[in-house]
Amino acid sequence: MKSLSDLMRDCMQLGYVTEDIDAAAAFLETKLGTVQCRKSYRSSLGRTPDAGTQSPSASKPATPEGSFVVVDGAIAEEWVIDVALVNAGATNIEIIRPVAGAVDLYRGRLRSDSPATFHHAGFRVDDFDEASAMVARSGREWAQYGVSGGIRFGYLDLTAELGHFIEVMELDEASANMFTKLEEASNSLTDRQVGLGAPRDAGKG
Repeated sequence: MKSLSDLMRDCMQLGYVTEDIDAAAAFLETKLGTVQCRKSYRSSLGRTPDAGTQSPSASKPATPEGSFVVVDGAIAEEWVIDVALVNAGATNIEIIRPVAGAVDLYRGRLRSDSPATFHHAGFRVDDFDEASAMVARSGREWAQYGVSGGIRFGYLDLTAELGHFIEVMELDEASANMFTKLEEASNSLTDRQVGLGAPRDAGKG
């Protein structure tokens, strides 16, 4: 990687925040016409009390469960969110509701008069260590980074310049397969819609 723009070569996600995860998911499903969202309530990346410190390039997570999150340079004791995921073709749509703990990165962007508010663009990278080195060379730091299951991730704060965060993610095979299944579910809906329209189109002439 030679510049920060190299972090943004493989866009895979649009991220939003909300005060009501169920209302936001319902908006996507009924107003935008997505397939049913996959929801997870009270997802936690908080550490155990005896966990040590963790650097972006560390190979072993700080928690026995294999997940952690560092916010503003410190491992979060409590970090709880609700999440809804759905795809529109290859584009993943993520909605996050901040619940408890060190989640001001999400809470600070909420709008009470909307179902959801744009928060970040998500990009896939092959090597999170290389991405972290690029961020450091640019004179910046991750606003938040960590490990969630098989995903190594970091948020770069570009709200002052661009109005939003960017998130970079290195996916293991299982995580990549999860996003592939969300894409397949979205494409299945499109295929069914096309199939329903085919007989009518065939009868024209």
